[in-house]
Amino acid sequence: MKVSIFATIMAAAGMAVATGAIRPVSEVLPTLKQDPSGLGFTHVGSDNVVRTFNRDFGVVDFAQLDDKAPTADGWPRIPSPDVLAEAKEAHARSSRLVSRARPLGPLGARDQKSCVSRFCPDDQYCKGLSAYGYSCGSCMVVSNNVGNCQPF
Repeated sequence: MKVSIFATIMAAAGMAVATGAIRPVSEVLPTLKQDPSGLGFTHVGSDNVVRTFNRDFGVVDFAQLDDKAPTADGWPRIPSPDVLAEAKEAHARSSRLVSRARPLGPLGARDQKSCVSRFCPDDQYCKGLSAYGYSCGSCMVVSNNVGNCQPF
């Protein structure tokens, strides 16, 4: 009896986790289309949607990380005004920071070129950087953070 109650509770907990699951960003990044001009960037919004934008903040592609149902106003393809403001603010912050010299890390001169250690304003900035044999090709900006080059 106790075993069957425990199994029922565990099954219910497993279903709750499965329905509220969030896919990892790394799973969706390789599938997203990028702005062909190289002046776009990728943004992870507070609404759990990864969007690639062109330089005019038009959505090129998107991937939803959770299982929330689409809305009649076009979400998740069309970001809400708040999420669009997040993307614009994060992009502007990244553009400002990329013009500053970045201090060396704790390893000093041993730092190697690394995708994620480079601030970026757009995908074009990341082209040509490499990290341990991986080619950096896209700029990903997360809300309340700065853009970093990524190997996807």
